[in-house]
Amino acid sequence: MTATTRIKRSKQMIRMVRPCELTSSDLIYPIFIREDKKKCEIQSMKGQRYYSLDDCVDVCNEVVELEIPAIMVFGIVKRKNDDGSVALQKNAFHVKIFKKLKKELGEDLLLVSNVCLCDYTLSESCVYLEKDKVLNEKTAEMLGKIAVAHAEAGADVVAPAAMCDGQVRHIRAALDREGFDDVAIMTYVKTDSCLFRPFFEAVTLAKTPRRGVDSSKFRTDIINEKMFMQKVNLDISEGADIVIVKPALTNLDHIFRVKQKYPTIPIAAYQVSGEYAMIKLLSEYAHVNEKDLLIETLSSIKRAGADMILTYYAVEAAKILQGKE
Repeated sequence: MTATTRIKRSKQMIRMVRPCELTSSDLIYPIFIREDKKKCEIQSMKGQRYYSLDDCVDVCNEVVELEIPAIMVFGIVKRKNDDGSVALQKNAFHVKIFKKLKKELGEDLLLVSNVCLCDYTLSESCVYLEKDKVLNEKTAEMLGKIAVAHAEAGADVVAPAAMCDGQVRHIRAALDREGFDDVAIMTYVKTDSCLFRPFFEAVTLAKTPRRGVDSSKFRTDIINEKMFMQKVNLDISEGADIVIVKPALTNLDHIFRVKQKYPTIPIAAYQVSGEYAMIKLLSEYAHVNEKDLLIETLSSIKRAGADMILTYYAVEAAKILQGKE
């Protein structure tokens, strides 16, 4: 009998020698809250649903009970405008969300704010554009204002998603200037992936989401690891506290690479809507066990170096890991 065989002789032995373990405390649950109060299943993401401001506390209480430490909030507003300034109104929908959740849940749940222009602009572009040129400074300045508005309302972490240069610098300066130096920045670094498509359909009330938006202008090339690391380096140098690698499964090498270079920086990985849909479709049409595939993919992401994982499967995964499913 070889040493490898002896180690694998029992499930308890295998668990005992694992260098890392996937738990519910590794998970972050992204939720969709609609201003128009429409509650239904998300067509592009079967098994996920929209919540309203009235009932979002219920799912958050379940998240807390499952020992999932955080949620990421995606608010879907009814009215947008050209420059996204609706985000700065005193009664803005995201402001209402964070105030309510912080009041109801206090410190039991970490609230992560997705900070991006696409939530508020009619074009649904993540950045300001002029003749197809990204206006980095203008975009970053506006993101700083939105981050402050969310922090004032109760967001514990802000996650800038626009991928524009200077966004972390502007947001950090704006937060510090307004006395929110304890609010962390969780920066997105995204490859130009088609796996985001179900999400785009989920976060818009428009019939044709993201029409005419060229995402390659504000995401990194899918095959260029140097471009990806250049963005990571920039955001960390500007004050990012946590780095999100997105998507997760097609960027396991990026997760590993970032963790190797920055071992003290927490790394998050986002199992995006397309990854979620693939697991659903494989379980439905290819006779693959959904629970087994879910835990396998999450474990792979964890093994690559992720300290936390954003996944629409967070609630189901936590129940599986705790033996409740």
